[in-house]
Amino acid sequence: MAIITSPRPGVKRFIGVDFDFGALRTAGPRYWAFVVMLLIGLGLGGLAWANAMMHGGVVMAMRDAYPWGLWFVNYMYFVGLAAGGLVVYASVQLFGAEQYRPLSRLAVLLAGVFVLMALLGIITDMERPWRAVWMLLTPNPTSPFIYTGSAANLYMFVCFFDLWLLITHKGGDKWAFRMTLIALPLAIYLHTTTAFVLSMNKSRELWNTAMMVPIFLTSATASGIAVLLIAAYIFKHFGILELSAKMFRSLSTLLATVIIIDLFFLLVEILTVFWPTSAKPGHAMRFAEFFTGDYAFAFVPVLVLGITAFTLLAGRKTRHLPAIQITASALYIVAVFMKRYSLMSMGFAVNPLGTHASPYAPSLTETLIALGIVSLGMLIVTVSAKVLPLVETSHAPE
Repeated sequence: MAIITSPRPGVKRFIGVDFDFGALRTAGPRYWAFVVMLLIGLGLGGLAWANAMMHGGVVMAMRDAYPWGLWFVNYMYFVGLAAGGLVVYASVQLFGAEQYRPLSRLAVLLAGVFVLMALLGIITDMERPWRAVWMLLTPNPTSPFIYTGSAANLYMFVCFFDLWLLITHKGGDKWAFRMTLIALPLAIYLHTTTAFVLSMNKSRELWNTAMMVPIFLTSATASGIAVLLIAAYIFKHFGILELSAKMFRSLSTLLATVIIIDLFFLLVEILTVFWPTSAKPGHAMRFAEFFTGDYAFAFVPVLVLGITAFTLLAGRKTRHLPAIQITASALYIVAVFMKRYSLMSMGFAVNPLGTHASPYAPSLTETLIALGIVSLGMLIVTVSAKVLPLVETSHAPE
């Protein structure tokens, strides 16, 4: 479809969406300084990826003991962050939670961008990414990666298509409702199959538990809601969205509820591993590494930060305070990232033969690639904040 100029100066209409490029010309120096910083991060990531393409896996910290590294930690993390936006958007369409409607477009945008970042992590880990076509031509139906990878691609497309429907009002509320009925089961499928990548490895004892799926789902939802809450405050601060204190109170209450469920599932798994009548020597020996061993630095903060975040949100008199909401959200975002690192490490800390491995730390190349991907995601959201109409309106399509 050809691009045509809409009536307002600086606005270009494409596929039914009014892109306000004129807003970029009026952006202040702080905005452009932030954009330049993100472009530098993106450039460093591109150079690091080029270095990995030229020299192969030798520039990565991944070895035989750790065939997966930061890219897989980030894949689990970013896929999980996408859950929060979908939960909030689905609450509006399916359960009539109108207090979240002003967040609908931002929530769907963030969900799509987070899945894009997760997929880019997989692509940049491939030493020969163009060979990925063979996975499509000769898929292995017994590999969970086939299901989670295809689900991530489809979910990203659904998120961006959903955002287009919200902006253009094509089909009205009827189509928005139908897309939610598609997106919600697909999101559950995506997060479940991602957890299956871990839980269906019977040779990795701490992964091989049915609790992996619910733990992954709850931590994904909690971290996603936490990121959305912080993003909402940022968008409100810069006058992009008008959001009420009632909406933030409701969102923080939802976050506290999901956090306590997530902590409960994790504590149930820990109790099962160490309870005298249910403990298995392999499980207990491996899990001890994450309490008193070399990996305690990653796992103990998950519990400390998680309990602290819930404690901050549990008080009815303080839960409505923006500082409390933002602090609790930030704490749990960090806690879930450390949990994702711990989940990855639980399979490799002690191999099936009982050999211990030193904790994995990403190389500079891996870190810069991750920085580039994060910078790209933030750049998309930053530009979208200026260019896209993210304010939810109720008027019917023309």
